Amino acid sequence: MKEQFDINNKDDFERIVNDIRNGRIPFIGEQYQELYRGQSKDSYVLKPGISRYVKTKEELNKLEAEIISDFKKMVNKSPNTTKYIQLTDFDNDFENDWRWIEQIQHFRIPTRLLDWTIDPKIALFFAVESNQTEVGQFWIFKSPLNWSCDEHFGIDPFDKNIDLISNSSFYVEDDFKDKIAEQRRSFQSGKFTFQNSEKSIEPMENQNHLRDKMLKYTINPSSKQNLLDYLLDFNINEDTVYVRYDDEIETLIGELKEKYNLK
Repeated sequence: MKEQFDINNKDDFERIVNDIRNGRIPFIGEQYQELYRGQSKDSYVLKPGISRYVKTKEELNKLEAEIISDFKKMVNKSPNTTKYIQLTDFDNDFENDWRWIEQIQHFRIPTRLLDWTIDPKIALFFAVESNQTEVGQFWIFKSPLNWSCDEHFGIDPFDKNIDLISNSSFYVEDDFKDKIAEQRRSFQSGKFTFQNSEKSIEPMENQNHLRDKMLKYTINPSSKQNLLDYLLDFNINEDTVYVRYDDEIETLIGELKEKYNLK
């Protein structure tokens, strides 16, 4: 029997997005904020990067603390720390804790952050850009409104009860701002989910309180290239989505990944 897929072309994709948007019309439909995530292989699950290297919350806490500590030490050795991160001088909240975690994530080093977007086309790009012979995943998270947190700097990221969604803050040095301007739309569409270490071990789609809020759509591998061509019409491609770092930053990233055997 021939395998059936949810997304075989741009029309399937646009219909799915329109249906989910129409489902949360104020005062009429279900109330939620839809978030999107694309994954290029159907074997992938919705877990933050760091949880793929551990089996228990204790192991996660240990690895997380070591990565953050080592990253701080490496950055502080640089004569220009603002090249890597911009910290606040105020210490009355947890802003700097979040900035360290977020910048580590932006440098492609795994954390408890799981990236989402409010732009479905950006999510589609990540689902179809690679693994061309593999079934892709297009996820929609009908996220609870009480999870949304626009000012997360007042919340301790190491709180054992944390469950939140927020905008991902992003700092980049002046040398990259011309490129960031071109990519502004995709960066501004970024969100992240962040859970405590215990929940981070379990895929979000398997968590009882989230299972009915997660919608997964499979993507026909033979349609991936056509969908990439479709996204080009919206100026969504590798050059506009990804940030390129200089050799010094790439060296730091490489050293940290090698030390902990991270992909």
